[in-house]
Amino acid sequence: MKINREKATFGQHETFPLRYGWMTKGIEAVTKAPSIFTTPEKAMIELGIGSNMVNALQYWLRVTGIVRFEQGICSVTSLGKVLLGDEGDPYLEDEATLWIIHWLIASNAELATGFFWFFNYFVTPRFQDKDTLQALGEFVSLELKANRSHSTLKSDISTLFRMYAPATGKADEHLDSPLSQLQLVDREEGYGHCSVRRARPFLPSIALHFALQACFSAQPEQPALSIRALLYGGEGRAAPGAIFRLNEEGFMSALARVIASYPDIYELRETAGLHQLYRRNKTSDAVPVLRAYYQKAA
Repeated sequence: MKINREKATFGQHETFPLRYGWMTKGIEAVTKAPSIFTTPEKAMIELGIGSNMVNALQYWLRVTGIVRFEQGICSVTSLGKVLLGDEGDPYLEDEATLWIIHWLIASNAELATGFFWFFNYFVTPRFQDKDTLQALGEFVSLELKANRSHSTLKSDISTLFRMYAPATGKADEHLDSPLSQLQLVDREEGYGHCSVRRARPFLPSIALHFALQACFSAQPEQPALSIRALLYGGEGRAAPGAIFRLNEEGFMSALARVIASYPDIYELRETAGLHQLYRRNKTSDAVPVLRAYYQKAA
């Protein structure tokens, strides 16, 4: 959830966006055979996808934290079980699940650095692909003090756009990423793309709550977080307002709904002109909250 120059990662998705059914298929395969990914040929047959896709699937499972990989053995995490298990939303029928998956990817500064950069640092609302690639290259060079090939950075940008704003009329359109439903990135005919902060009144409260819990968990010593930091980021940290592409009005409205839903956890205060979100208790594990949410929705 915070940029680390020593642990930045680009291009490990093999240029394959996260696709419909992949996460659930991966969880099912790992549950049946924890060592499935140690034998590529077996994984290809079991999953019904090519070798590069197998690598991409492993990557997305790792990025989201749905599956844990340790010395070749895989196990579904508690988050994976609650989010996409039998008691959760394995078929991505609840839009809240998509928003949470998006947060898990876009807040992962270590394993999905290009995606983290785009949603937390890139503030231009309308842009062409070349503009985005140039800005990412400058970030890598100036901020990370690192060297990454043009092709590697380009693969991150093109994969991101295919994942969030797929082209229409393609033969494999039905295989596009479910995250395109969130409308966080749109194509602009004859120009390029746009990713604009909006009110987004349809954002599920559980998604913002999950993100806020992650922010507090990343800074356990802090009893409160500034609204500005949660909205715009700072110190290289993930910001829910930026990742969910919320404008100030939209963020405050969404936050008010979360506080109303979880009054025992959050409190909004203003001290010396600074708006801050306080947590009433030290609980920062959102998994039980997710479990209760999906049980109620069942």
